[in-house]
Amino acid sequence: MMDNMLKTILADLFDLQKDRASLEEIAERIRSGGTLKGTNMCILILAIFIASIGLNMNSTAVIIGAMLISPLMGVIMSIGYGMAAYDSGYVKESFLKLLFQVTLSVLTSALYFAFSPIDTASSELLARTEPTIWDVLIAIFGGLAGIIGSTRIEKSNVIPGVAIATALMPPLCTAGFGIATHSPKFFFGALYLFFINSFFICLTTFLVLKLFKIPAKAYVSEEVFRRQRWGLSVLGILVILPSLYMAYQSVSANLEQVQAKAYIEKNFLAKDLHVVSYQVLPEEEQLELTLVGRSVTPEEQEELAKGLRSYPRLSGLKLHIIQNDLSGTVRTEDLQNLIDTQWANVGGATLAETQEELKKYKERSLLYAPAYQRERKDRQILSAIREKAPLLFPQFDSIEAASVASEDEKGNTVYKKMLALVSLKNDMPPEETTRFQGWLNAEAGMSVVVVYQIVPTQTTN
Repeated sequence: MMDNMLKTILADLFDLQKDRASLEEIAERIRSGGTLKGTNMCILILAIFIASIGLNMNSTAVIIGAMLISPLMGVIMSIGYGMAAYDSGYVKESFLKLLFQVTLSVLTSALYFAFSPIDTASSELLARTEPTIWDVLIAIFGGLAGIIGSTRIEKSNVIPGVAIATALMPPLCTAGFGIATHSPKFFFGALYLFFINSFFICLTTFLVLKLFKIPAKAYVSEEVFRRQRWGLSVLGILVILPSLYMAYQSVSANLEQVQAKAYIEKNFLAKDLHVVSYQVLPEEEQLELTLVGRSVTPEEQEELAKGLRSYPRLSGLKLHIIQNDLSGTVRTEDLQNLIDTQWANVGGATLAETQEELKKYKERSLLYAPAYQRERKDRQILSAIREKAPLLFPQFDSIEAASVASEDEKGNTVYKKMLALVSLKNDMPPEETTRFQGWLNAEAGMSVVVVYQIVPTQTTN
């Protein structure tokens, strides 16, 4: 009793026949949406330029606007309707219309990008070059929502939502960008995304209209039904397979990035070492790190390499550390700003970061590294002097000092001298001064040029 009641309730909740428009009205709507003249053509041209500008300027809002006004979905649904009605003439006509619209969109956008002064690939363009299985799922669910919404008695806001979810115009404009910039990755990747969306919108339209028993234009034998089912199944699998591979690559790369960041935070941030750039290099099978801070000893590097084994995605990689010898001078504040900026941008942008940008960043970080290392070394020397000097020399009060950069015969910057301002409580005898000078040279590991001053004696009234 309860089972029957539950089945009745569920059947009533998900009944698609209840508020369905008549089959004649559905056919008229789909045929009207698939026209290729007048208003639809004008809107198509406008949508192409709007989408191209939005992609070029990296404006999500503008791209969404182009998705909403694009008439491409109407022709795709027309193909699905023709298949469901077994109207081969209408399918051929609709397919030729779609082919014309696709060609026009790609060539027009290519013309725009060829003359646009902005030729860098925005994140919106990059996002449409590597479709995955999730794009397939979006196309399937979006296509189902689209055809169900189109077959209702009362029109709803389903179609605009589907137009945004199953983006059709932006991939075509991205393919145009690929032509303008001579980039096969953008051209083929974007066309594949468009084909995924088009195929599954068409397929879901066909399946739902078959469910509604759209009348066939002519008698169709069971053999034709079987061939159609077999052909669509094979084609669907072929369409999905590349997206599964791309999804695997995307998930794998994301896991590598997450584990690389976890490895860096665990092994470097607490050891006075800063990773300003990292990159997983699959071909070389290594994790490449660019460091600033103190030098990593061979023993430490071996220990750090062992630490990779704790991370499944990194366990098979070799550790390659890039550091620089002391050469060049830059303010420590500049270095810290550089590190802060890098870590602020490390999140989702890591995969989109180009090889050229990584190269530039490494060059800058290696330039900043020596100054940072020297400044840390000077602080360590001064800390040791301030701790030991009062015990060895009673006249000592305080010291301020810094290393002085000079060039060797090869043009490299080296540090062979230190300038120091030493404050004394009272005069130091000559023999004590000589001993103090020798001691300072030994502590600093270089020649120290000292300027002495006597601290004024404070008197109390």
